[in-house]
Amino acid sequence: MDAGDIDGFTKMQKAYDSLMKSGKFTAAQNKGESGNVIDSIGELVALCEREGFIPRYYVDTPNDKVDRTIQDLQTYTQTLINEEANLGTMIESALKKIEADKEREAQVDVDDIDEDLEEQMFSEDAMKVLSDDDFSDFNEFEEEDAALD
Repeated sequence: MDAGDIDGFTKMQKAYDSLMKSGKFTAAQNKGESGNVIDSIGELVALCEREGFIPRYYVDTPNDKVDRTIQDLQTYTQTLINEEANLGTMIESALKKIEADKEREAQVDVDDIDEDLEEQMFSEDAMKVLSDDDFSDFNEFEEEDAALD
């Protein structure tokens, strides 16, 4: 149209229209095929007037992995509480064990542990210094080990 070629434009328009009709891309052709699709505001308003509201569809199944995990945890907790007969005694025994461990930790004197550690670190065996003979023995051991490989 910008170039002034009206005949070329008319031919292209006819070709476009025929392609749209043969491919069934027009709105009139698609509207009749699928009756359960709302593709205009008028149809949405008609649905609201006919039904009185737009129904909300709730799917009770989990939607993703997080929902499934939450549902599994809820089911496990429910069965644990409802079907586990000894749950109360198990909790009480676990609490007693925790309290006993805390009492044992309180009875241990930290200073005694530090003195024992200090004696171990500075004993004569720990303070033994390596001599030149120790280094030469180690070098000979490494050479023999390398020769065996």
